[in-house]
Amino acid sequence: MKKVICIVLALSLFMFAAACKEKKEEVKHDVDVSYFADMGTMKGSDLKIGDSVPEEKDDDDTYFFTKAGAKSYFSNGDFCYYYDEDKKDPKIYAIAAFSDCMGFETGAISIEVTDVLDSQNVEYTSRTPKKDEVFFLPAADNREIIECKGFKHNLIFVFENNALCAAYLGD
Repeated sequence: MKKVICIVLALSLFMFAAACKEKKEEVKHDVDVSYFADMGTMKGSDLKIGDSVPEEKDDDDTYFFTKAGAKSYFSNGDFCYYYDEDKKDPKIYAIAAFSDCMGFETGAISIEVTDVLDSQNVEYTSRTPKKDEVFFLPAADNREIIECKGFKHNLIFVFENNALCAAYLGD
């Protein structure tokens, strides 16, 4: 009789432990961050790193251009494409996103981004920005960088007060 009671108690404890075990929610994200970072582009962008800079035309309002030497850029409002205007055949060397950043909405908190990176097995580090690293944003305090590792191109997500404000992909 003692054996039966022990077996029933053991089964009850096993079933209780299984029922109490947290169900891990699967993180869903529509963008394969590794794929886009290795390709040198961002979801929604028509251009990628290494593409030629389009010709600036007065009658075409697709892009607006800003000349600033090695930090020159052209933009469509959602993305800024950086190039060196002093080169003979300038190519895009970086892309900054300000609205949809690799599938993350502006204002997303850092844990939302890191949960997706974890689910996609992306290595990353969290740190404060280096001097002039976020040159593409106005100066501000309380910023954090999540830097992704192991891609063909460097990818960082920029957070201000724990809210996503930009992503930057560059060589």
